[in-house]
Amino acid sequence: MSRIQDFYKLEERIIDIVDDFLNECYNEEDVLVIGLHCGKIVLKVDAKDNINMDNASELYQLPELVRIGEDGEPEADIDKIRDIANKWMYSD
Repeated sequence: MSRIQDFYKLEERIIDIVDDFLNECYNEEDVLVIGLHCGKIVLKVDAKDNINMDNASELYQLPELVRIGEDGEPEADIDKIRDIANKWMYSD
């Protein structure tokens, strides 16, 4: 799979998590954790106090990945999600 396909796959996975958050599957205290495990990017959602951080992980507050759309409803903030996916796919 090419890097651009991996980028779109990661971006879509994050969007799905934010969409689930908006549909009340998670609570306001939950965070998205992105890290590396065995050379792969892994995602996890949990309460911040339940997260065992390592050097290759970052936390993203789920409410910060939401914006208000043109219809006045909350939606995944594609710009912020794209920035996160770029960081994880293309930074060395």
